[in-house]
Amino acid sequence: MAAKRCMKCLWESDFQWKARCQFIEAWKGHYPNDRLVALSMVWANMKFLGCRYPPKTEDLVKDLESKGPSISLPDKTKGKPKPLINNFKIYEREQEDDKTIYNPVIIINESAQKSKKTILFEDLGVTDKTAFNSFAVVIDGKLIATGEGQGKKEAKRNAAENALIILRARQPIVNYKTPSWEHESAPCLSKSDLVSKAYNKAASISDDNIGNQMLRKMGWSGIGGVGKDCQGRAEPVLATGTDGKLGFGCKKPTQGSDVKKSSVHETLKSFLSSTDQQLKFSAELTKEDRAVVHEISKRYGLKHRSFGRDKDRYIVVCKR
Repeated sequence: MAAKRCMKCLWESDFQWKARCQFIEAWKGHYPNDRLVALSMVWANMKFLGCRYPPKTEDLVKDLESKGPSISLPDKTKGKPKPLINNFKIYEREQEDDKTIYNPVIIINESAQKSKKTILFEDLGVTDKTAFNSFAVVIDGKLIATGEGQGKKEAKRNAAENALIILRARQPIVNYKTPSWEHESAPCLSKSDLVSKAYNKAASISDDNIGNQMLRKMGWSGIGGVGKDCQGRAEPVLATGTDGKLGFGCKKPTQGSDVKKSSVHETLKSFLSSTDQQLKFSAELTKEDRAVVHEISKRYGLKHRSFGRDKDRYIVVCKR
């Protein structure tokens, strides 16, 4: 009968599943099994979760519901049933403005992180029938939803969207405001400020150093620049580490950052101990420099965001 045709989904309550079985039983023989099960899911999602679909799909399901036998539902169909995942909350940001882009992948990832639950977007490969990419969302070891798309990015987003539809009906939702980014009066740190911090933190050369002794024999006093009238550079050349250790003649695939991580660490430590709520990093920083600031800001639990475009792009760091 219908129960054999209709497999209960992980997120369905008993009454939702039984109601869907009645829908399938009413229209068995009129549609192929796969299509009938899909239509029953659309009907249940519209009926119990308030989901929306393309107009043609919604009209078809509503027409089937009106023409078919009445489906018995319990008196109370509203309210959230038992949580699907214990101690899991959906954290959603209030939109800052009309240009805010809704991204279900970010929402579900952030919710899992704040709820301290493991999350996995499993690549299921390409389906045989539709030739679409398919992804599954697994949270705390439980399969929540799957999604398909013409590419991996679209499939992952659709899987996250489907998972949020299911979780919103079962889990508590926390809405929180993002920090205010009114940073016109925020103190601004230039690139030269960051570079100078690296020199200030650099270890001084001891008097017994061979190079120090050679320079002193040639007349250097130990203060100021090197050369006639002390017109040369006063700071030592800092050694720069290399990543990847590529062979001779190879070109590095990406340009490194000129800003030292130690300088950013010291800057953010000072910012955390200050009364300032925001700190601006100058547009002088390159793309690689900004990546360093973003990375270290995340370690300190600071909000960080880039503004502007191209040469005018800069970073603002904000306390939570």
